[in-house]
Amino acid sequence: MRRAVLVAAILLTACGAKEKSSTIAGTTYTTDERAGTASITTANGSIKTIQGAAAAAVAMPTYAPLYPGAMVEGVMETDSGGRKIKMVTLATRDPVGKVAGFYKAALTKEGWKLPQSLSMPDGALISGEKGGRRVSLAISQQDGKTGIALSVPND
Repeated sequence: MRRAVLVAAILLTACGAKEKSSTIAGTTYTTDERAGTASITTANGSIKTIQGAAAAAVAMPTYAPLYPGAMVEGVMETDSGGRKIKMVTLATRDPVGKVAGFYKAALTKEGWKLPQSLSMPDGALISGEKGGRRVSLAISQQDGKTGIALSVPND
């Protein structure tokens, strides 16, 4: 699905307009160059990517804030059958353990249970549950950079 969004974004951006929308066989592809967004919408749901300044300004819940000093690389929002999820990808130079500790503390402080957590020197996986809702993080170190993929309910 991610590849389809990128292909749609590239094709529509190449048309030269700031905002472009096209519907093919019931699927609508939309890009907005000014907003830094690309989306695909079907009868079953939607997926939207956000890049640039708009991604950097994304609002995050208090239980899973943006990691201090991290750069937002992108945001993807999905809606499938009313289940809305926001996935934010971040990058920092801080070590995996420090990032994992930050998010474990933030989630625990807000009452989230952390039933599954796996930490290694170059990566960590964390999942949280609260009131039937789920949050997950994948943290990995590569080439001196720590990448964070944070997935939260998009209320």
